[in-house]
Formats: sequence, C-alpha cells, structure tokens
Amino acid sequence: MPRGSDYFRFKQFVVYQQRDVMRVNTDGVLLGAWTPAPEGHRILEVGTGTGVVALQLLQRGAHSVDAIDIDLQACEQARANADLSPWAHQMQVIQTSFQEYAEQCDVAYDLVVSNPPYYVGALPSPNARRNVMRHADTLPLEDLVAGLTLCLARTGRFVAIFPIAEGSQFIALAAQAGLYCCQQVQVADQPMKRTKRLLCEFAYEKCTPKLSEIFIHDSSGEFSQEYKALTQSFYLDF
Repeated sequence: MPRGSDYFRFKQFVVYQQRDVMRVNTDGVLLGAWTPAPEGHRILEVGTGTGVVALQLLQRGAHSVDAIDIDLQACEQARANADLSPWAHQMQVIQTSFQEYAEQCDVAYDLVVSNPPYYVGALPSPNARRNVMRHADTLPLEDLVAGLTLCLARTGRFVAIFPIAEGSQFIALAAQAGLYCCQQVQVADQPMKRTKRLLCEFAYEKCTPKLSEIFIHDSSGEFSQEYKALTQSFYLDF
C-alpha cells in the first residue's frame, strides 16, 4: 500500500492520516477483515489509531464500536474519519488508556479487538510518541489480560494481531487467566518465508485451537488469492 499519502481510500470509506499517527497498514486491515462474526455486536477497539479497523468492522455489520486510544492525535484523527464515514453515529472515540478504561468499564463487550503496540524489548524510537504507539511500555501484556477480564463478556471474544514472540507470550498469559486461543492464523509474506504475525481469537471456553496460515503474496510477488478474497470488500483494486 502507498506510503506518504495523507489518505487511504477504501471501497466504502476513506481514512485520512495527516496527523502523526500510525498509518494504514497490512496488520490493521488483516485484523479488520479476518475478525470472525462481528455482525450485530457492540465492540471495543483497543488502540484505534486512525480508526481503520473500527470502520472495517462497522462496514461488516457491527452494531457499534467504542474506539479508545491513549494518544490525542490518534483520537482526533479517528474521530474525524468516523464523522466522514457512513457510520458516524455508531462509532465513539475516547482518549484513555486501556487500564483506566477497563477499571471504569460498565459494559460487557461481545467482542474486543486490538492491533496493539507490542514490541517488547525492541530498540525504542527517538520519537517519544512513536514509542507509545509501537512499544508495550504503556500497555504490558499482563495489563491487557487483566483489562479483558473486566470488560469482555463471558460469552465474548478477544481478537488481535501480534508479532510472533509477543503473540506466543500473550497466549500463555491469557490461558493462566482462563482466556484461551481458539483460532490462530500464521501470517507470512510469501510461501517459504518465515511467519511474521499471528492472528488470534480468544474465548473463555477451553478448546483445541484451529490452526491455519495465510500468505500476503504468492511466490511471484503478486497478492495471493487468499489475501484478495479476505480483503476484497475493502481494497479498491481487488
């Protein structure tokens, strides 16, 4: 996808990204496209950034999305994108940390989603705001698990995309709290390339996880048919 553009146009909405926020990227679009069965649910998105994942879920039939982010500029950008979308009255953007939101939460959400800033122990950026957006200092994995136990309905699901190491660590921590990985998709750029991301779905019932994989590109470097099929409701070119 193009870099440096002030906006990214999808089939049913446009995401503006003029502010200093994490831009539209493959991880976020994958999360919004893959999240199982969002139809009719009241959803919480943790770390909304530009709001792209929330807008994808609303396009797919979510009842409403409460989108939170700790960063003021991200909230302002997401709020502006929501206002310009067909679902302006179904998306609420709130500037807060997940820890604070979960402690005060009086809603049991059907679905919580996140494309979180989980680079644990990686080299920090000299840009302090970029560190907040990309690194786990402001939302440790343990805090994410604890927050989910406060705001996720017992019949609800948590869906997220992680780097490999952080995803494996979160799966173990979540299981200790009674939240189990029931689906896991290994994401790689191409066949024979190493897995770079994990798409995971969690629920409170013990289960044997359903495992699969997806390649963003085929061996020739073109977008794979499976990636096109998953995201064709959103990308203009698919």
